[in-house]
Amino acid sequence: MGVTVQTILHDAGTWFTSAGVTPDSLFQALLAYWGFLKIAIIVTAVLITISSIDDLFIDLLFWWRSWEKLWDFWGRPPKQALLDRHPEKMIALMVPAWQESDVIASMVANTNKTFDYSRYKIFIGVYANDPDTAREVEKIRQRFPNVYRAEVPHDGPTSKADCLNWLVQNILLHEKRTGDRFDAFLMHDAEDVVHPYGLKTVNWFIEDRGMIQMPVLSMDRPWYELVACHYMDEFAEFHTKDLPVRSQVSGMTPSAGVATAFARSAMLALCREKDGQPFNTDSLTEDYDVAHRLSALGYPSEFIRYHARVPRRRKAWFRKGDVTVMRRELVATKEFFPDKFVTSVRQKTRWMLGISYLGWQQLGWFGDLANRYYLFRDRKALFTSPVGAIAYLIVIQVLGYWGVSAIWPQIAQLPPLIDQPWVWTLVFINFFFLVNRILHRAWFTGTNHGIKHVWLTPVRIVVSNLVGFGAFGRSLRQYVTHLITGRTIAWDKTQHSYPSLSELQQGGGRIGDVLRFWNHLSEEDLERALAAQRNRYRPIGLQLLDLGLIEDEHLAEAFAERGEVYASMFDAFQIERDLLKVLTVQQAAWFGAVPLRRQNGGIDVALSEPLPAPRRAELEKLLGVAGVKSVRYLYAPLSDIAFAIRFAWDDQAFAASRAVLARTRQEGRISASDEAGLWRAIRVKHVRLGDLLVRSGALSHDDLQTALTRGRDLPGRLGEQLVASGLVSAEARDAALALQVSAAWVELRLSEAIASASKAEPARYAY
Repeated sequence: MGVTVQTILHDAGTWFTSAGVTPDSLFQALLAYWGFLKIAIIVTAVLITISSIDDLFIDLLFWWRSWEKLWDFWGRPPKQALLDRHPEKMIALMVPAWQESDVIASMVANTNKTFDYSRYKIFIGVYANDPDTAREVEKIRQRFPNVYRAEVPHDGPTSKADCLNWLVQNILLHEKRTGDRFDAFLMHDAEDVVHPYGLKTVNWFIEDRGMIQMPVLSMDRPWYELVACHYMDEFAEFHTKDLPVRSQVSGMTPSAGVATAFARSAMLALCREKDGQPFNTDSLTEDYDVAHRLSALGYPSEFIRYHARVPRRRKAWFRKGDVTVMRRELVATKEFFPDKFVTSVRQKTRWMLGISYLGWQQLGWFGDLANRYYLFRDRKALFTSPVGAIAYLIVIQVLGYWGVSAIWPQIAQLPPLIDQPWVWTLVFINFFFLVNRILHRAWFTGTNHGIKHVWLTPVRIVVSNLVGFGAFGRSLRQYVTHLITGRTIAWDKTQHSYPSLSELQQGGGRIGDVLRFWNHLSEEDLERALAAQRNRYRPIGLQLLDLGLIEDEHLAEAFAERGEVYASMFDAFQIERDLLKVLTVQQAAWFGAVPLRRQNGGIDVALSEPLPAPRRAELEKLLGVAGVKSVRYLYAPLSDIAFAIRFAWDDQAFAASRAVLARTRQEGRISASDEAGLWRAIRVKHVRLGDLLVRSGALSHDDLQTALTRGRDLPGRLGEQLVASGLVSAEARDAALALQVSAAWVELRLSEAIASASKAEPARYAY
């Protein structure tokens, strides 16, 4: 246990001696490596100095430009009122989508709810072999009339450029069919969070320009997600300093792939140049490529940073609730960037391949001195990324040498690594450049994301460099393989995510606002329901159902969205009989909960509406007694829940008709989807007795809840209890029962469906 450093070194010396390695030969090898390290330090210091001078030049241009803008009265941006009054152009939004079923609906809904603009349409590019995304697009089309599906007629994935080309062709075809004429084409991705003034900014600034690029920033991320946060730093600096300076110096702005708008004339010119394919399918960064081609065609592009005052909700300072305030914000598009190291390396590999390797190969060096200078800046990552990694390795080795020499003084006999004064000068200059880089990045991060993200800027710079080095190694390997084999470099898609409603600050937790977000409800109908609620209290979801303003399926989706869980319709007769035993039918009715399926050692339980915390705890206690280890909640339409409570626990309910229907399906005379549609059409007609009584005015909501609580453990049905307690009359109860779906009515609908299937008639289930 008494192992010392001297013991370790003695044992190491013994091992080297036994291996035939003498101390003298070992020292000579160490000296040779030391000489290599000295050369590496010099080369690295020189290259870092060159790159840093380049960055400092851009810094100085930015601050000089900022100083000029303080005194340039005529160059100041137009007043917001001018943008508000400017006649609206027709704008086409292009959203390429490959395997975006998780995010596309939220993106389109948020885009429609956010833009303060009327004359625009959204075209979503969907591949033939991506049915999940196509299904989500069809759903969102039913909710928003300005959404169109643009078919890519072949299987994917191909490339974003290919999908964009088909989008443009679909838009031009739409113009021929409808007579619409789009004045601008705007690129967005399925993960983009847009700004209310995004289209108004395009509407104003696209005039006299072929293309404009608006800022793109990262969504705010938790401070400890260093990989995700380094995008905040990079995009804040690049879209606040580098791109504005580039736009002014070179007269050309590369597209960021999103928040990029093309004038109609520029888009048609791109189509003519490439035989109807405006975007280069041979490039992995079609956005970078298209900006250079537009410049060569004589169409100016510009980077636009515009600030607008927009209404935002925040918590009140001196009272409960929220208040609306006007905030001055940069008109920018935001999105989530990767938060995993490997994913980030994959994304930046694609950027490096497209901009540095393929950009050099396909575009070459062209234009005036300013453009050639920026081409150099675009491609200098090919040497700065490995040089930065080598610099880290050198620093680690030097620190290690100092540490070992403190323990083993004999090793200090090695010559100094830096023995030239000019090299020391470069080291000190580079240290100044490093401090300058940290301060600049911290400034731009703080400006765009707040001071709370400033303090870890130095750590995130290291993360950024490590990701860049990983991307350099991966891109070099792929490019060399491409040169040797001739195999096309594949498009490496980044998996996207989209913020929840709470992160978007849409809805504010109120169910009516969530329904408005998804376009299931108009503002006027919501106000009507709120007015009715003030006259006679009823939870807003039930109030909307009572007035027939929404469907219960949409209410379930809204509850699920607000709670960030799932929504699902279900067939009561597909539930396992043993699973129903975890709750009695009386308990299911009291909680409004139905056990659905076993899931990873626990069960899924469907709710019609959120349960208060005490009632949820009581339900989980009951389920625990029944042997359930864990519960996952989801939301289902109220009609599905009510129908299940009435019939699912009765194993003989419609047994004969269900058996005949099953044989009909097995014989191929009715499809499984038609059968599911039949049952859903039946279930949607089912309304709880208590809800019918409230809708008729025979009972208040509060009295209904009191009756349910008192009668929870009493014998008899709810209608009998209400009459016995004097809350409703027998006549009112009978009238409500007459409106409720009966078992006989269900049997009749099943018989009609079976008869129609036997005659091979098309299914029609609108009861």
